[in-house]
Parts: sequence; C-alpha cells; structure tokens
Amino acid sequence: MHRILLPFLAFLFLAACQKKPDFTLKVLIGGTTVTAPGEQPIGDSVVIISGTKIRSVGPRKDIPVPQASDRTDLTGEWVVPAEGSRIDAGETANLLILRHAPKGVTAAAPADVGARIVAGEWKIK
Repeated sequence: MHRILLPFLAFLFLAACQKKPDFTLKVLIGGTTVTAPGEQPIGDSVVIISGTKIRSVGPRKDIPVPQASDRTDLTGEWVVPAEGSRIDAGETANLLILRHAPKGVTAAAPADVGARIVAGEWKIK
C-alpha cells in the first residue's frame, strides 16, 4: 500500500509546486488608440499593461501579444488617455475606452465612455 501511496503523494506535491501562468498582463487588442493630444490614431492597436504601467503600445503587426495574458478585444472602440495622462511605455495605465470617435482625446459625449482603466485596473461603469 505504501509503495502506491508514496509516489502518488509525491506526484501531487510536485504538481502543486508548478509555476502558475502570470495573468497580470492585460492586453487591449484591435481598438483605435490615441496616445496623446495631437497624435495620430493607431488603428488595430495593441496596448499591453503590466500591473499599473503600460508596457508597450503600437499597431498589432508590430507588438507581439504575450501568450499568458488577459486579452480584451476592443475592435470598433477607441482607447484614449485619461485627463493628464499619455499612453506610452512606462506611463501609468490611466485610460478611457470609448464607443465612438473622440474629439481630440475626450469623449464626444459622456455616454460614449464604456469603461476606464485606472492605474492598470478595470473600472466598469
């Protein structure tokens, strides 16, 4: 009995010690991103957020999407910086997700704001 139980317990112990995937990366895919006032929009963009900071931003063709990540498809929506913020690598992730094209980097109407990301965390209306 011990010959069967001991290997089984060792297997369970080793399985529990395996490193779990790191899903602290949030990836916003497919939206049109305006990185700052006056900047050209980036269509079909990728924004990668690690913790509270933006890790990278750019066109989908140029930014590899990490396998172990929490991905959100924002096709047809707009990603703009919150007031006083920029969307750039190293910046704090303070973003607005808009349903319609913005006026500059602000929502055309308050109802256009679908969600917010504040310091890397989703804040859903």
